[in-house]
Amino acid sequence: MKKRRETPQKKARKSGYEAKFEMMVKEYQSEKELLDSMKEGTADYNKQKKHCDSLFAKAEKFFKQHQ
Repeated sequence: MKKRRETPQKKARKSGYEAKFEMMVKEYQSEKELLDSMKEGTADYNKQKKHCDSLFAKAEKFFKQHQ
């Protein structure tokens, strides 16, 4: 009987999670740069800040789930 090949599949899945997390972090960083260039207190700034907070929360939740 053949030995089951479970280990490589787990590694492949983990690298997929890492790639997705990396993409989430890059998106957050680019949006954060845009936020930093805006003037504080404006309506656009507040909207962008909420968006950045949302992206950060999603990335944090994703990281905790796949740790």
